[in-house]
Amino acid sequence: MSNLKKVLSLLLVAILVIPARPVTSIAEAETEADIPVLLYHRVLENPTNEWTDTSIEKFEKTMQYLHDNGYNTLSAEEYVNIMEGTEAAPENPILLTFDDATPDFIDHILPILNQYNMKSVLFVVSDWIGDDYSMSLEQFKSLLNEPNVSLENHSKTHDEDNVWNDSLTKAQADEEIAAANEFLKSHTNKDPLLMAYPYGTYNADAELANEENGIKYAFKVGYPNGSDYAMGRHYIMMDTTLEEIATWVGGPAPESEPEETVEETPESNIVFHETFDGGLGIATQAGNAQLDHVSDLIFEGNDDGEAVHVSNRTNNYDGIDINFSDASMENGKTYTITINGYIDDSTTTPDGSQALLQNVDSYNGLYVAADLTAGESFTLTGEYTVDTSADRALRIQSNDAATTVPFYIGDILITEAATPEDNEEEPVDPVDPDESEEDAEPTPPAESLSTITFEDQSQGAFEGRAGTETLTVTDEANHTDDGSYALKVEDRTDTWHGPMMDVAAYVEEGQEYTISAWVKLIAPETSQLQLSTQVGQGDSASYNNIQGKTISTEDGWVQLEGTYRYSSLGDGNLSIYVESSNNSTASFYIDDISFEPTGTGDVEIEKELAPIKDVYKDYFLIGNAISNAELEGTRLELLNMHHNLVTAENAMKPGYAYNDDREFDFTAEDELVNKAAAEGLDIHGHVLIWHQQSDEWLHSDENGDPLSREEALQNLKTHVKTTVEHFGPRVISWDVVNEAMNDNPSNPSDWKASLRQSGWYKAIGEDYIEQAFLAAKEVINENGWDIKLYYNDYNDDNQNKAEAIYQMVKEINQNYGAENDGALLIEGIGMQAHYNLNTSPENVRRSMEKFISLGVEVGVTELDITAGSDNELTEQQANAQGYLYAQLFNLYKEHAEHISRVTLWGLNDATSWRAEQSPLLFDNDLQAKPAYYAVIDPDAFIAEHEPTENEANQGSAVFGTPEIDGSIDGIWSDATELPINRYQTAWQGANGTAKTLWDNENLYVLIQVSDSDLDKTNENAWEQDSVEVFVDENNAKTSFYEDEDGQYRVNFDNETSFNPASISEGFESATYKSANGYTVEMKIPFKTISPESNTKVGFDVQINDAKDGSRQSAATWNDTTGAGYQDTSVFGELTLLQAAEEEAEPEEPDTESPDEEEPKEEKPKDENSDSDKSKAVKAKVSVKENQASIKDGTIDKVEVDGELLIDVSKQDASINISLTKEQVKQLKEKNATINILLKDVSIQLPASIFTNGDEAVVIEFEKMKDIAEALSAVYDFKIMQGDQEISKFDENVTLSFNIDESKMKNADLAKIFYWNPDTKNWELIGGEYKDGVVTGQTNHFSTFTVLETEETEVSSEAPVASDEQILPDTATSTFNYLLAGLFMLVIGAGFLLIKRRKAQRNTTV
Repeated sequence: MSNLKKVLSLLLVAILVIPARPVTSIAEAETEADIPVLLYHRVLENPTNEWTDTSIEKFEKTMQYLHDNGYNTLSAEEYVNIMEGTEAAPENPILLTFDDATPDFIDHILPILNQYNMKSVLFVVSDWIGDDYSMSLEQFKSLLNEPNVSLENHSKTHDEDNVWNDSLTKAQADEEIAAANEFLKSHTNKDPLLMAYPYGTYNADAELANEENGIKYAFKVGYPNGSDYAMGRHYIMMDTTLEEIATWVGGPAPESEPEETVEETPESNIVFHETFDGGLGIATQAGNAQLDHVSDLIFEGNDDGEAVHVSNRTNNYDGIDINFSDASMENGKTYTITINGYIDDSTTTPDGSQALLQNVDSYNGLYVAADLTAGESFTLTGEYTVDTSADRALRIQSNDAATTVPFYIGDILITEAATPEDNEEEPVDPVDPDESEEDAEPTPPAESLSTITFEDQSQGAFEGRAGTETLTVTDEANHTDDGSYALKVEDRTDTWHGPMMDVAAYVEEGQEYTISAWVKLIAPETSQLQLSTQVGQGDSASYNNIQGKTISTEDGWVQLEGTYRYSSLGDGNLSIYVESSNNSTASFYIDDISFEPTGTGDVEIEKELAPIKDVYKDYFLIGNAISNAELEGTRLELLNMHHNLVTAENAMKPGYAYNDDREFDFTAEDELVNKAAAEGLDIHGHVLIWHQQSDEWLHSDENGDPLSREEALQNLKTHVKTTVEHFGPRVISWDVVNEAMNDNPSNPSDWKASLRQSGWYKAIGEDYIEQAFLAAKEVINENGWDIKLYYNDYNDDNQNKAEAIYQMVKEINQNYGAENDGALLIEGIGMQAHYNLNTSPENVRRSMEKFISLGVEVGVTELDITAGSDNELTEQQANAQGYLYAQLFNLYKEHAEHISRVTLWGLNDATSWRAEQSPLLFDNDLQAKPAYYAVIDPDAFIAEHEPTENEANQGSAVFGTPEIDGSIDGIWSDATELPINRYQTAWQGANGTAKTLWDNENLYVLIQVSDSDLDKTNENAWEQDSVEVFVDENNAKTSFYEDEDGQYRVNFDNETSFNPASISEGFESATYKSANGYTVEMKIPFKTISPESNTKVGFDVQINDAKDGSRQSAATWNDTTGAGYQDTSVFGELTLLQAAEEEAEPEEPDTESPDEEEPKEEKPKDENSDSDKSKAVKAKVSVKENQASIKDGTIDKVEVDGELLIDVSKQDASINISLTKEQVKQLKEKNATINILLKDVSIQLPASIFTNGDEAVVIEFEKMKDIAEALSAVYDFKIMQGDQEISKFDENVTLSFNIDESKMKNADLAKIFYWNPDTKNWELIGGEYKDGVVTGQTNHFSTFTVLETEETEVSSEAPVASDEQILPDTATSTFNYLLAGLFMLVIGAGFLLIKRRKAQRNTTV
C-alpha cells in the first residue's frame, strides 16, 4: 500500500510540475561530472504539507549521510565553472538547492549545513521577501554574511495564476527574471548565475529569457536534464526516504537503524478544555471577525449546545485566537489540539472550502485542514510544540476558498501526553526552560566592523530607513584622512528618515559598543542631527538615541559618538542610523562610521538592592515603559526585580493597531502583552486616542482636510471599541485620550478653548474626548470588566494647564454622573511627570491635589527627570536629580491613597527617549544611581544632601553693527554661537542657535531656526512658529518686569509683538524663510544703560514650535520654567565684549565646585598656577582585549599646557594604552599633561618624558598579585616608545593609589614604595594620604604599591605577576648578561652537535 502511495505521489508531482507541452528532444549536456541536484522546500520540526515539508530529523540524517560518504557540496559559482569545464569537479559533487527562502532556512537548515560545512543554493522569490511566507528582509540580509550560501533567482512573483502556467510569454518571463536579478544584485553585488522555475513551469520563451538575462543554468523539476536552461532536480517530499535519496545520488545504501521498541502510549493529561459555557471564554478575535456566544446548537462533539459563532469574515485569517498563556500552554512542551466545529445548513460553502488550525505568528509547525460542508460538523486535530519566541497563539481560520464562510466552534480540547508513573525524575536541563531548542543553540561570534569611509565609492550596507531617501556617494565632501568621498543624504520628508545600517552581525549580546559617525550639515543653516540605534522590528521595536547635537553649516564636520549596551539582540534586528529629531528635510553628509566593542564585558544587575516595588507595596504599583527588548535577558531581570506593572512605550499606540490595508492587526501588541502577562506583570494600555503616532485617515481625507463628523466619529468609536474589546481584562487601565490640551492656555477656565486643534478636534469637535470615553465605557460595562479609564497629559505642573484639565474632567464627569447615578466617566488623570531640575515640587503638589479633589485617582504615568547633557552627569547633577526624586516620592507617599501607580518612563538611561540627559534611576550599565537611593529612602537622602541652585548660562556679545536685512553678514562670523536647545515642555520640537553683537546704541540678535513645518494659524502670537528675545538691561534678576525689561517676539513672516508694548520703539527685525527653517535678525535699542565692555545684561532666547494651530514645544537658551514673560530671574547672562579676541566660549554653569566663590578682585597670575590650566579634555577611548587606543581628533581639542584625561576606570585588570606617532607629536607640541585613570590607581605624566622623538608610545599597566601588607593594589608601570623603554624621567610623574582604609591604622605612615630588584626590598617613594588616596611623585617607573611603615626600606614578599610568575628585574646587572651569554652558548653548541650528526648520517647513506 505504501509503495502504491509513493507511485501515486510521484505521478501527481509529475502532473503538477511537467509543462503541458511536447517535450523537445535535446541532447543531455555532456560534462566532466554527473552532478546530482536535490530540491528542498521547508524543513520543519512538525511537517504537515506532504509536497513541501521535510522533518528536521530526516534532513539532518540526510546531511550526515552525504557528509559521511564523502559528498562535496557546491556553490552556484563552482557548479557553473564545473559545468562549463573551467574548474575540475571534486569527488562526489552534489548541489543542494532550497526554494522559496522561508524562515526555516535560517532557523533549521543553515545550522545543520554549517555543522557539516556544507554549501547550498537558496532560490529567492524577490517579491516574497518580507511577506508572511518567506523570510523577512532583515533575515535575508543576514545571509549576505554567509559565505557558503549562494542566493539565486526563483522569479519575482512565483505567481501561478497569472504568469507561471501554460500561457507563459517571453515578456512575462523577462520581467520576472530581470526583476529578481535586480533585487538580488542590489544586495549581493553579484549577477545571479542560476534560476529555478516556479512550479517547474517553463517553455522555450522562458529558456531564452534566462539566457538573455545572463543566467547560466536554469532548473526544472525531475529528470532527465534538458538544455542548460532545463536542468533536472530530484524533488524531496515529506515521505521521501533516505534510501531513495541514496539511490538518486548514486551512494551506498544507508545503514539500517535498529527497530524502535514500541511503547504503550501514555494517557493524556487535559491541559485546557473550553466548552464556551456562558460566554466566549478565552477565545479572542482574530482579524476583523465578530465573535458571538450562542446556545442550543448541538452537533457532533458539542453535546452541551454552547458555542461561538464566527462571522463578519472578509479575510482568510479572520477567526479565533487562543493565546498560549490563556490556555496554560508552556514554552517547549508538545500538545495535541482538537477543535470541533459546525457549518450552518443555510451557509454557502464554495468548492475547496476548508477550516484551518495553525500557529501564529510564524505559521510554521502546525497546519491542519478540514473540509467544510453546509449542515455538517468538522474536526481539526493536530500536534504542536510551543515556541514562544516565534508564536503567541493558536488560530482557527479558513483557507482562501472559505474566506467569507461563517462557522461555529463548540469545543476546544488541549492535552499533553502524561508521564508514565514508573519513570524516574528527569535530570534538570541547564538550559533556560523558557528557551526553545533553537534559542539554546550558540549564537555565531560577532564579526568586527572596519570603519566605513566610502572610499570604495559604494554606499555598502547603508540604505534609507524609509526607502525614499536619496543616498549618494560623492566627492563633494570628505572627512577621512587622505580620502575623497562621503555619503550624501537628501530627499528626507520626515524626521526619522535617514541612512541606516544593519549591525546585527557585529553585536554580541550583553556587550557595550562605541558607535561613532561624522556628520556635516548641508541645509538648512542649522539643524539637530542625532545618531541612534534601533533594537527589534515593527511595533515592538525600541529606538535609542546615542548622541544628538544642534549644528550649523559653519561647523563643518561634527562627530556624533556614544556607547550602547545591547542587552537584547532584537530577534536579529539591530541597526544604527542618523536622523534629525526636529527637521524633516535637513540634508547632510556622513563619513567615517565606526562600531567597536568597548571591551567592558557583561554587566549584572545589583541583586542586593531593595526592590522598589517591595518598598512601595503598601502605597502604589511601580511601573515602567517597555518594548520587547525589556522582556528578555538582564533587562527582564531588572524589570521583574523592581516593577509590578508595565506600559508599552510604543506598541499599543493607535498607529500600530492597523496593517497597511487599514485593517486591525494586533500581532505585535499581543506578543508584548502576552509576554508581560506571562511574567506576572500588570499592564496599563497606552493609548487609544492621540494626535501623534495615529493614522491620519481616521479623521482626515487624502488632502488633509477633515472628514465629516459622522465618518470620523464612527472611525473613533470603531477604533476604541475594537481595541478595548480585543485586549479585554488583560489590561487593568487605559489612557483613553492623550495630550488633548494646549500648553499654558491663557484662559484655562474655558477648557474647550484650550484644546489642541488636532485632527480629531477639527473633524468631530470639542466633544471627541467625551465620545472616546463613552465608547470605551460601553465595552467595559457590557463585559463587566474592571478597567479604569484615564485622561493623560504632560506639563502637568503648569498651573494654567492643570486648571484647564481640571475643568474638562469636572464638566465631563458631571454630565455623565447626572445620567448614571453619579458614576465617573473619566476615572483617573495621568500626570506624565517629564520633569527637569527646575521643576517645582510645590507646583506638582498643587496640580495633584487639584485633580484629587475631583474624586478621581491619579497615575504618575511617565516619570523621568533630566539632568546633565551629552550623556554626562556630574556628581552634583546626579545628587540634584536624586533630591528632586526624593521630594516627589515623599509627595506621592503623602497622597498614596489616591495614587494608583508610579511609572518610570524607561528602565535605564541608555534606553530613555531623553538619554542624553540621563533621566532615570539606573545608568547605562543598569547600575543604581543616586536617584535610586533617593526613591528607596527619600527622607534619608534629603537629610544627607543639600538642595542646589541652578546657575544661569553665560554667553558673550562682541562689538559690531550688522545690517538688519535677514541675510547673514560676514560680521556675524565673529560672534559666539548660543545653542537654543533647552526645552520647557516634555515634547522636544524645533531648536536652533543665536548669535549676538552690540554697539553703543543697540543689541543685535541673529537666530537661525531649524523647522521645516511652519504654522501661524493660531491668533495668539505665542502659539505661532516664532522666536522671542528677553532682555534685562540692568541684570537685576527681579521676579517682575522693571521699566527696561522686555520680551520681543517675531514670527517667521516678520510679524512682531512685544511685552510690554512700549518697548517696540526703535526695534527693527527682518526674516528669511527656507525649505528647512527660517532666520530672524533683530535690532533692540538699549533704553536705560550706556553699554561698555564687560557689561552684563540679563538675556534669553526662545523658539516656539507650532503645529496644527497650537504650540507644541518651546526651546530656550537658559530658562526651562516658562516664566520668562514675567520673571527676569530666570534669564541667562550676556557679557558685552569690546573685540573678538576677548570673546569667551559660552559656558554651562560650573556644577563641579558650587562652594567656590568668585574672586573679589583680579590678582596677578602665577605662571605655574593650576588655575591657569585649561580644562581637561576627556579622550574617547576604545578598549579591545585590554588594549586601549585613543580616538583621532580628541587631542585636537587639548589646548597648549592643557590636559588629556584618559579614563579607563572600568578596567580592573592589566591594560596597555597606545598613542600613535601623530598623537605623541601633538601632545608634545602642546606641552600637555596626560592623566590616566584606572579603577584603583591613576598617574599624571607630562608628554615631555617621551624622549624618543615622535615615535608611538605604549604605556603598560600590569596589575600584580596582591601583597598582604599592602594597603593598595600592586602595579608595574612601563613606557615603551618605539623600540626604546623609557624608565627614567627628567620631570616627575604623579602616582595616586586608592587604598583600603579598613587596613590603615595611621594615615601619616601610608606611603608609596617601589620594588628594587637589586636589593630585593621595597624602597620609599613618599606621598601623602587624603580622602582614601595616597599621592606621590617619582622620576622612574618600576613596581609600586602603598605600605604603612616608618621604615624607608621594607623586606617583604616580591611582586608576582597575575600568572604567578616572578616579575623580571627592571634593573640591568652583570649577572644577567653573563647568564644570558651562557644560555646562548649552550644553545649554539647543541645546534652544532645536531648538524654534525646529520652530516655523518648523510655520508653513511
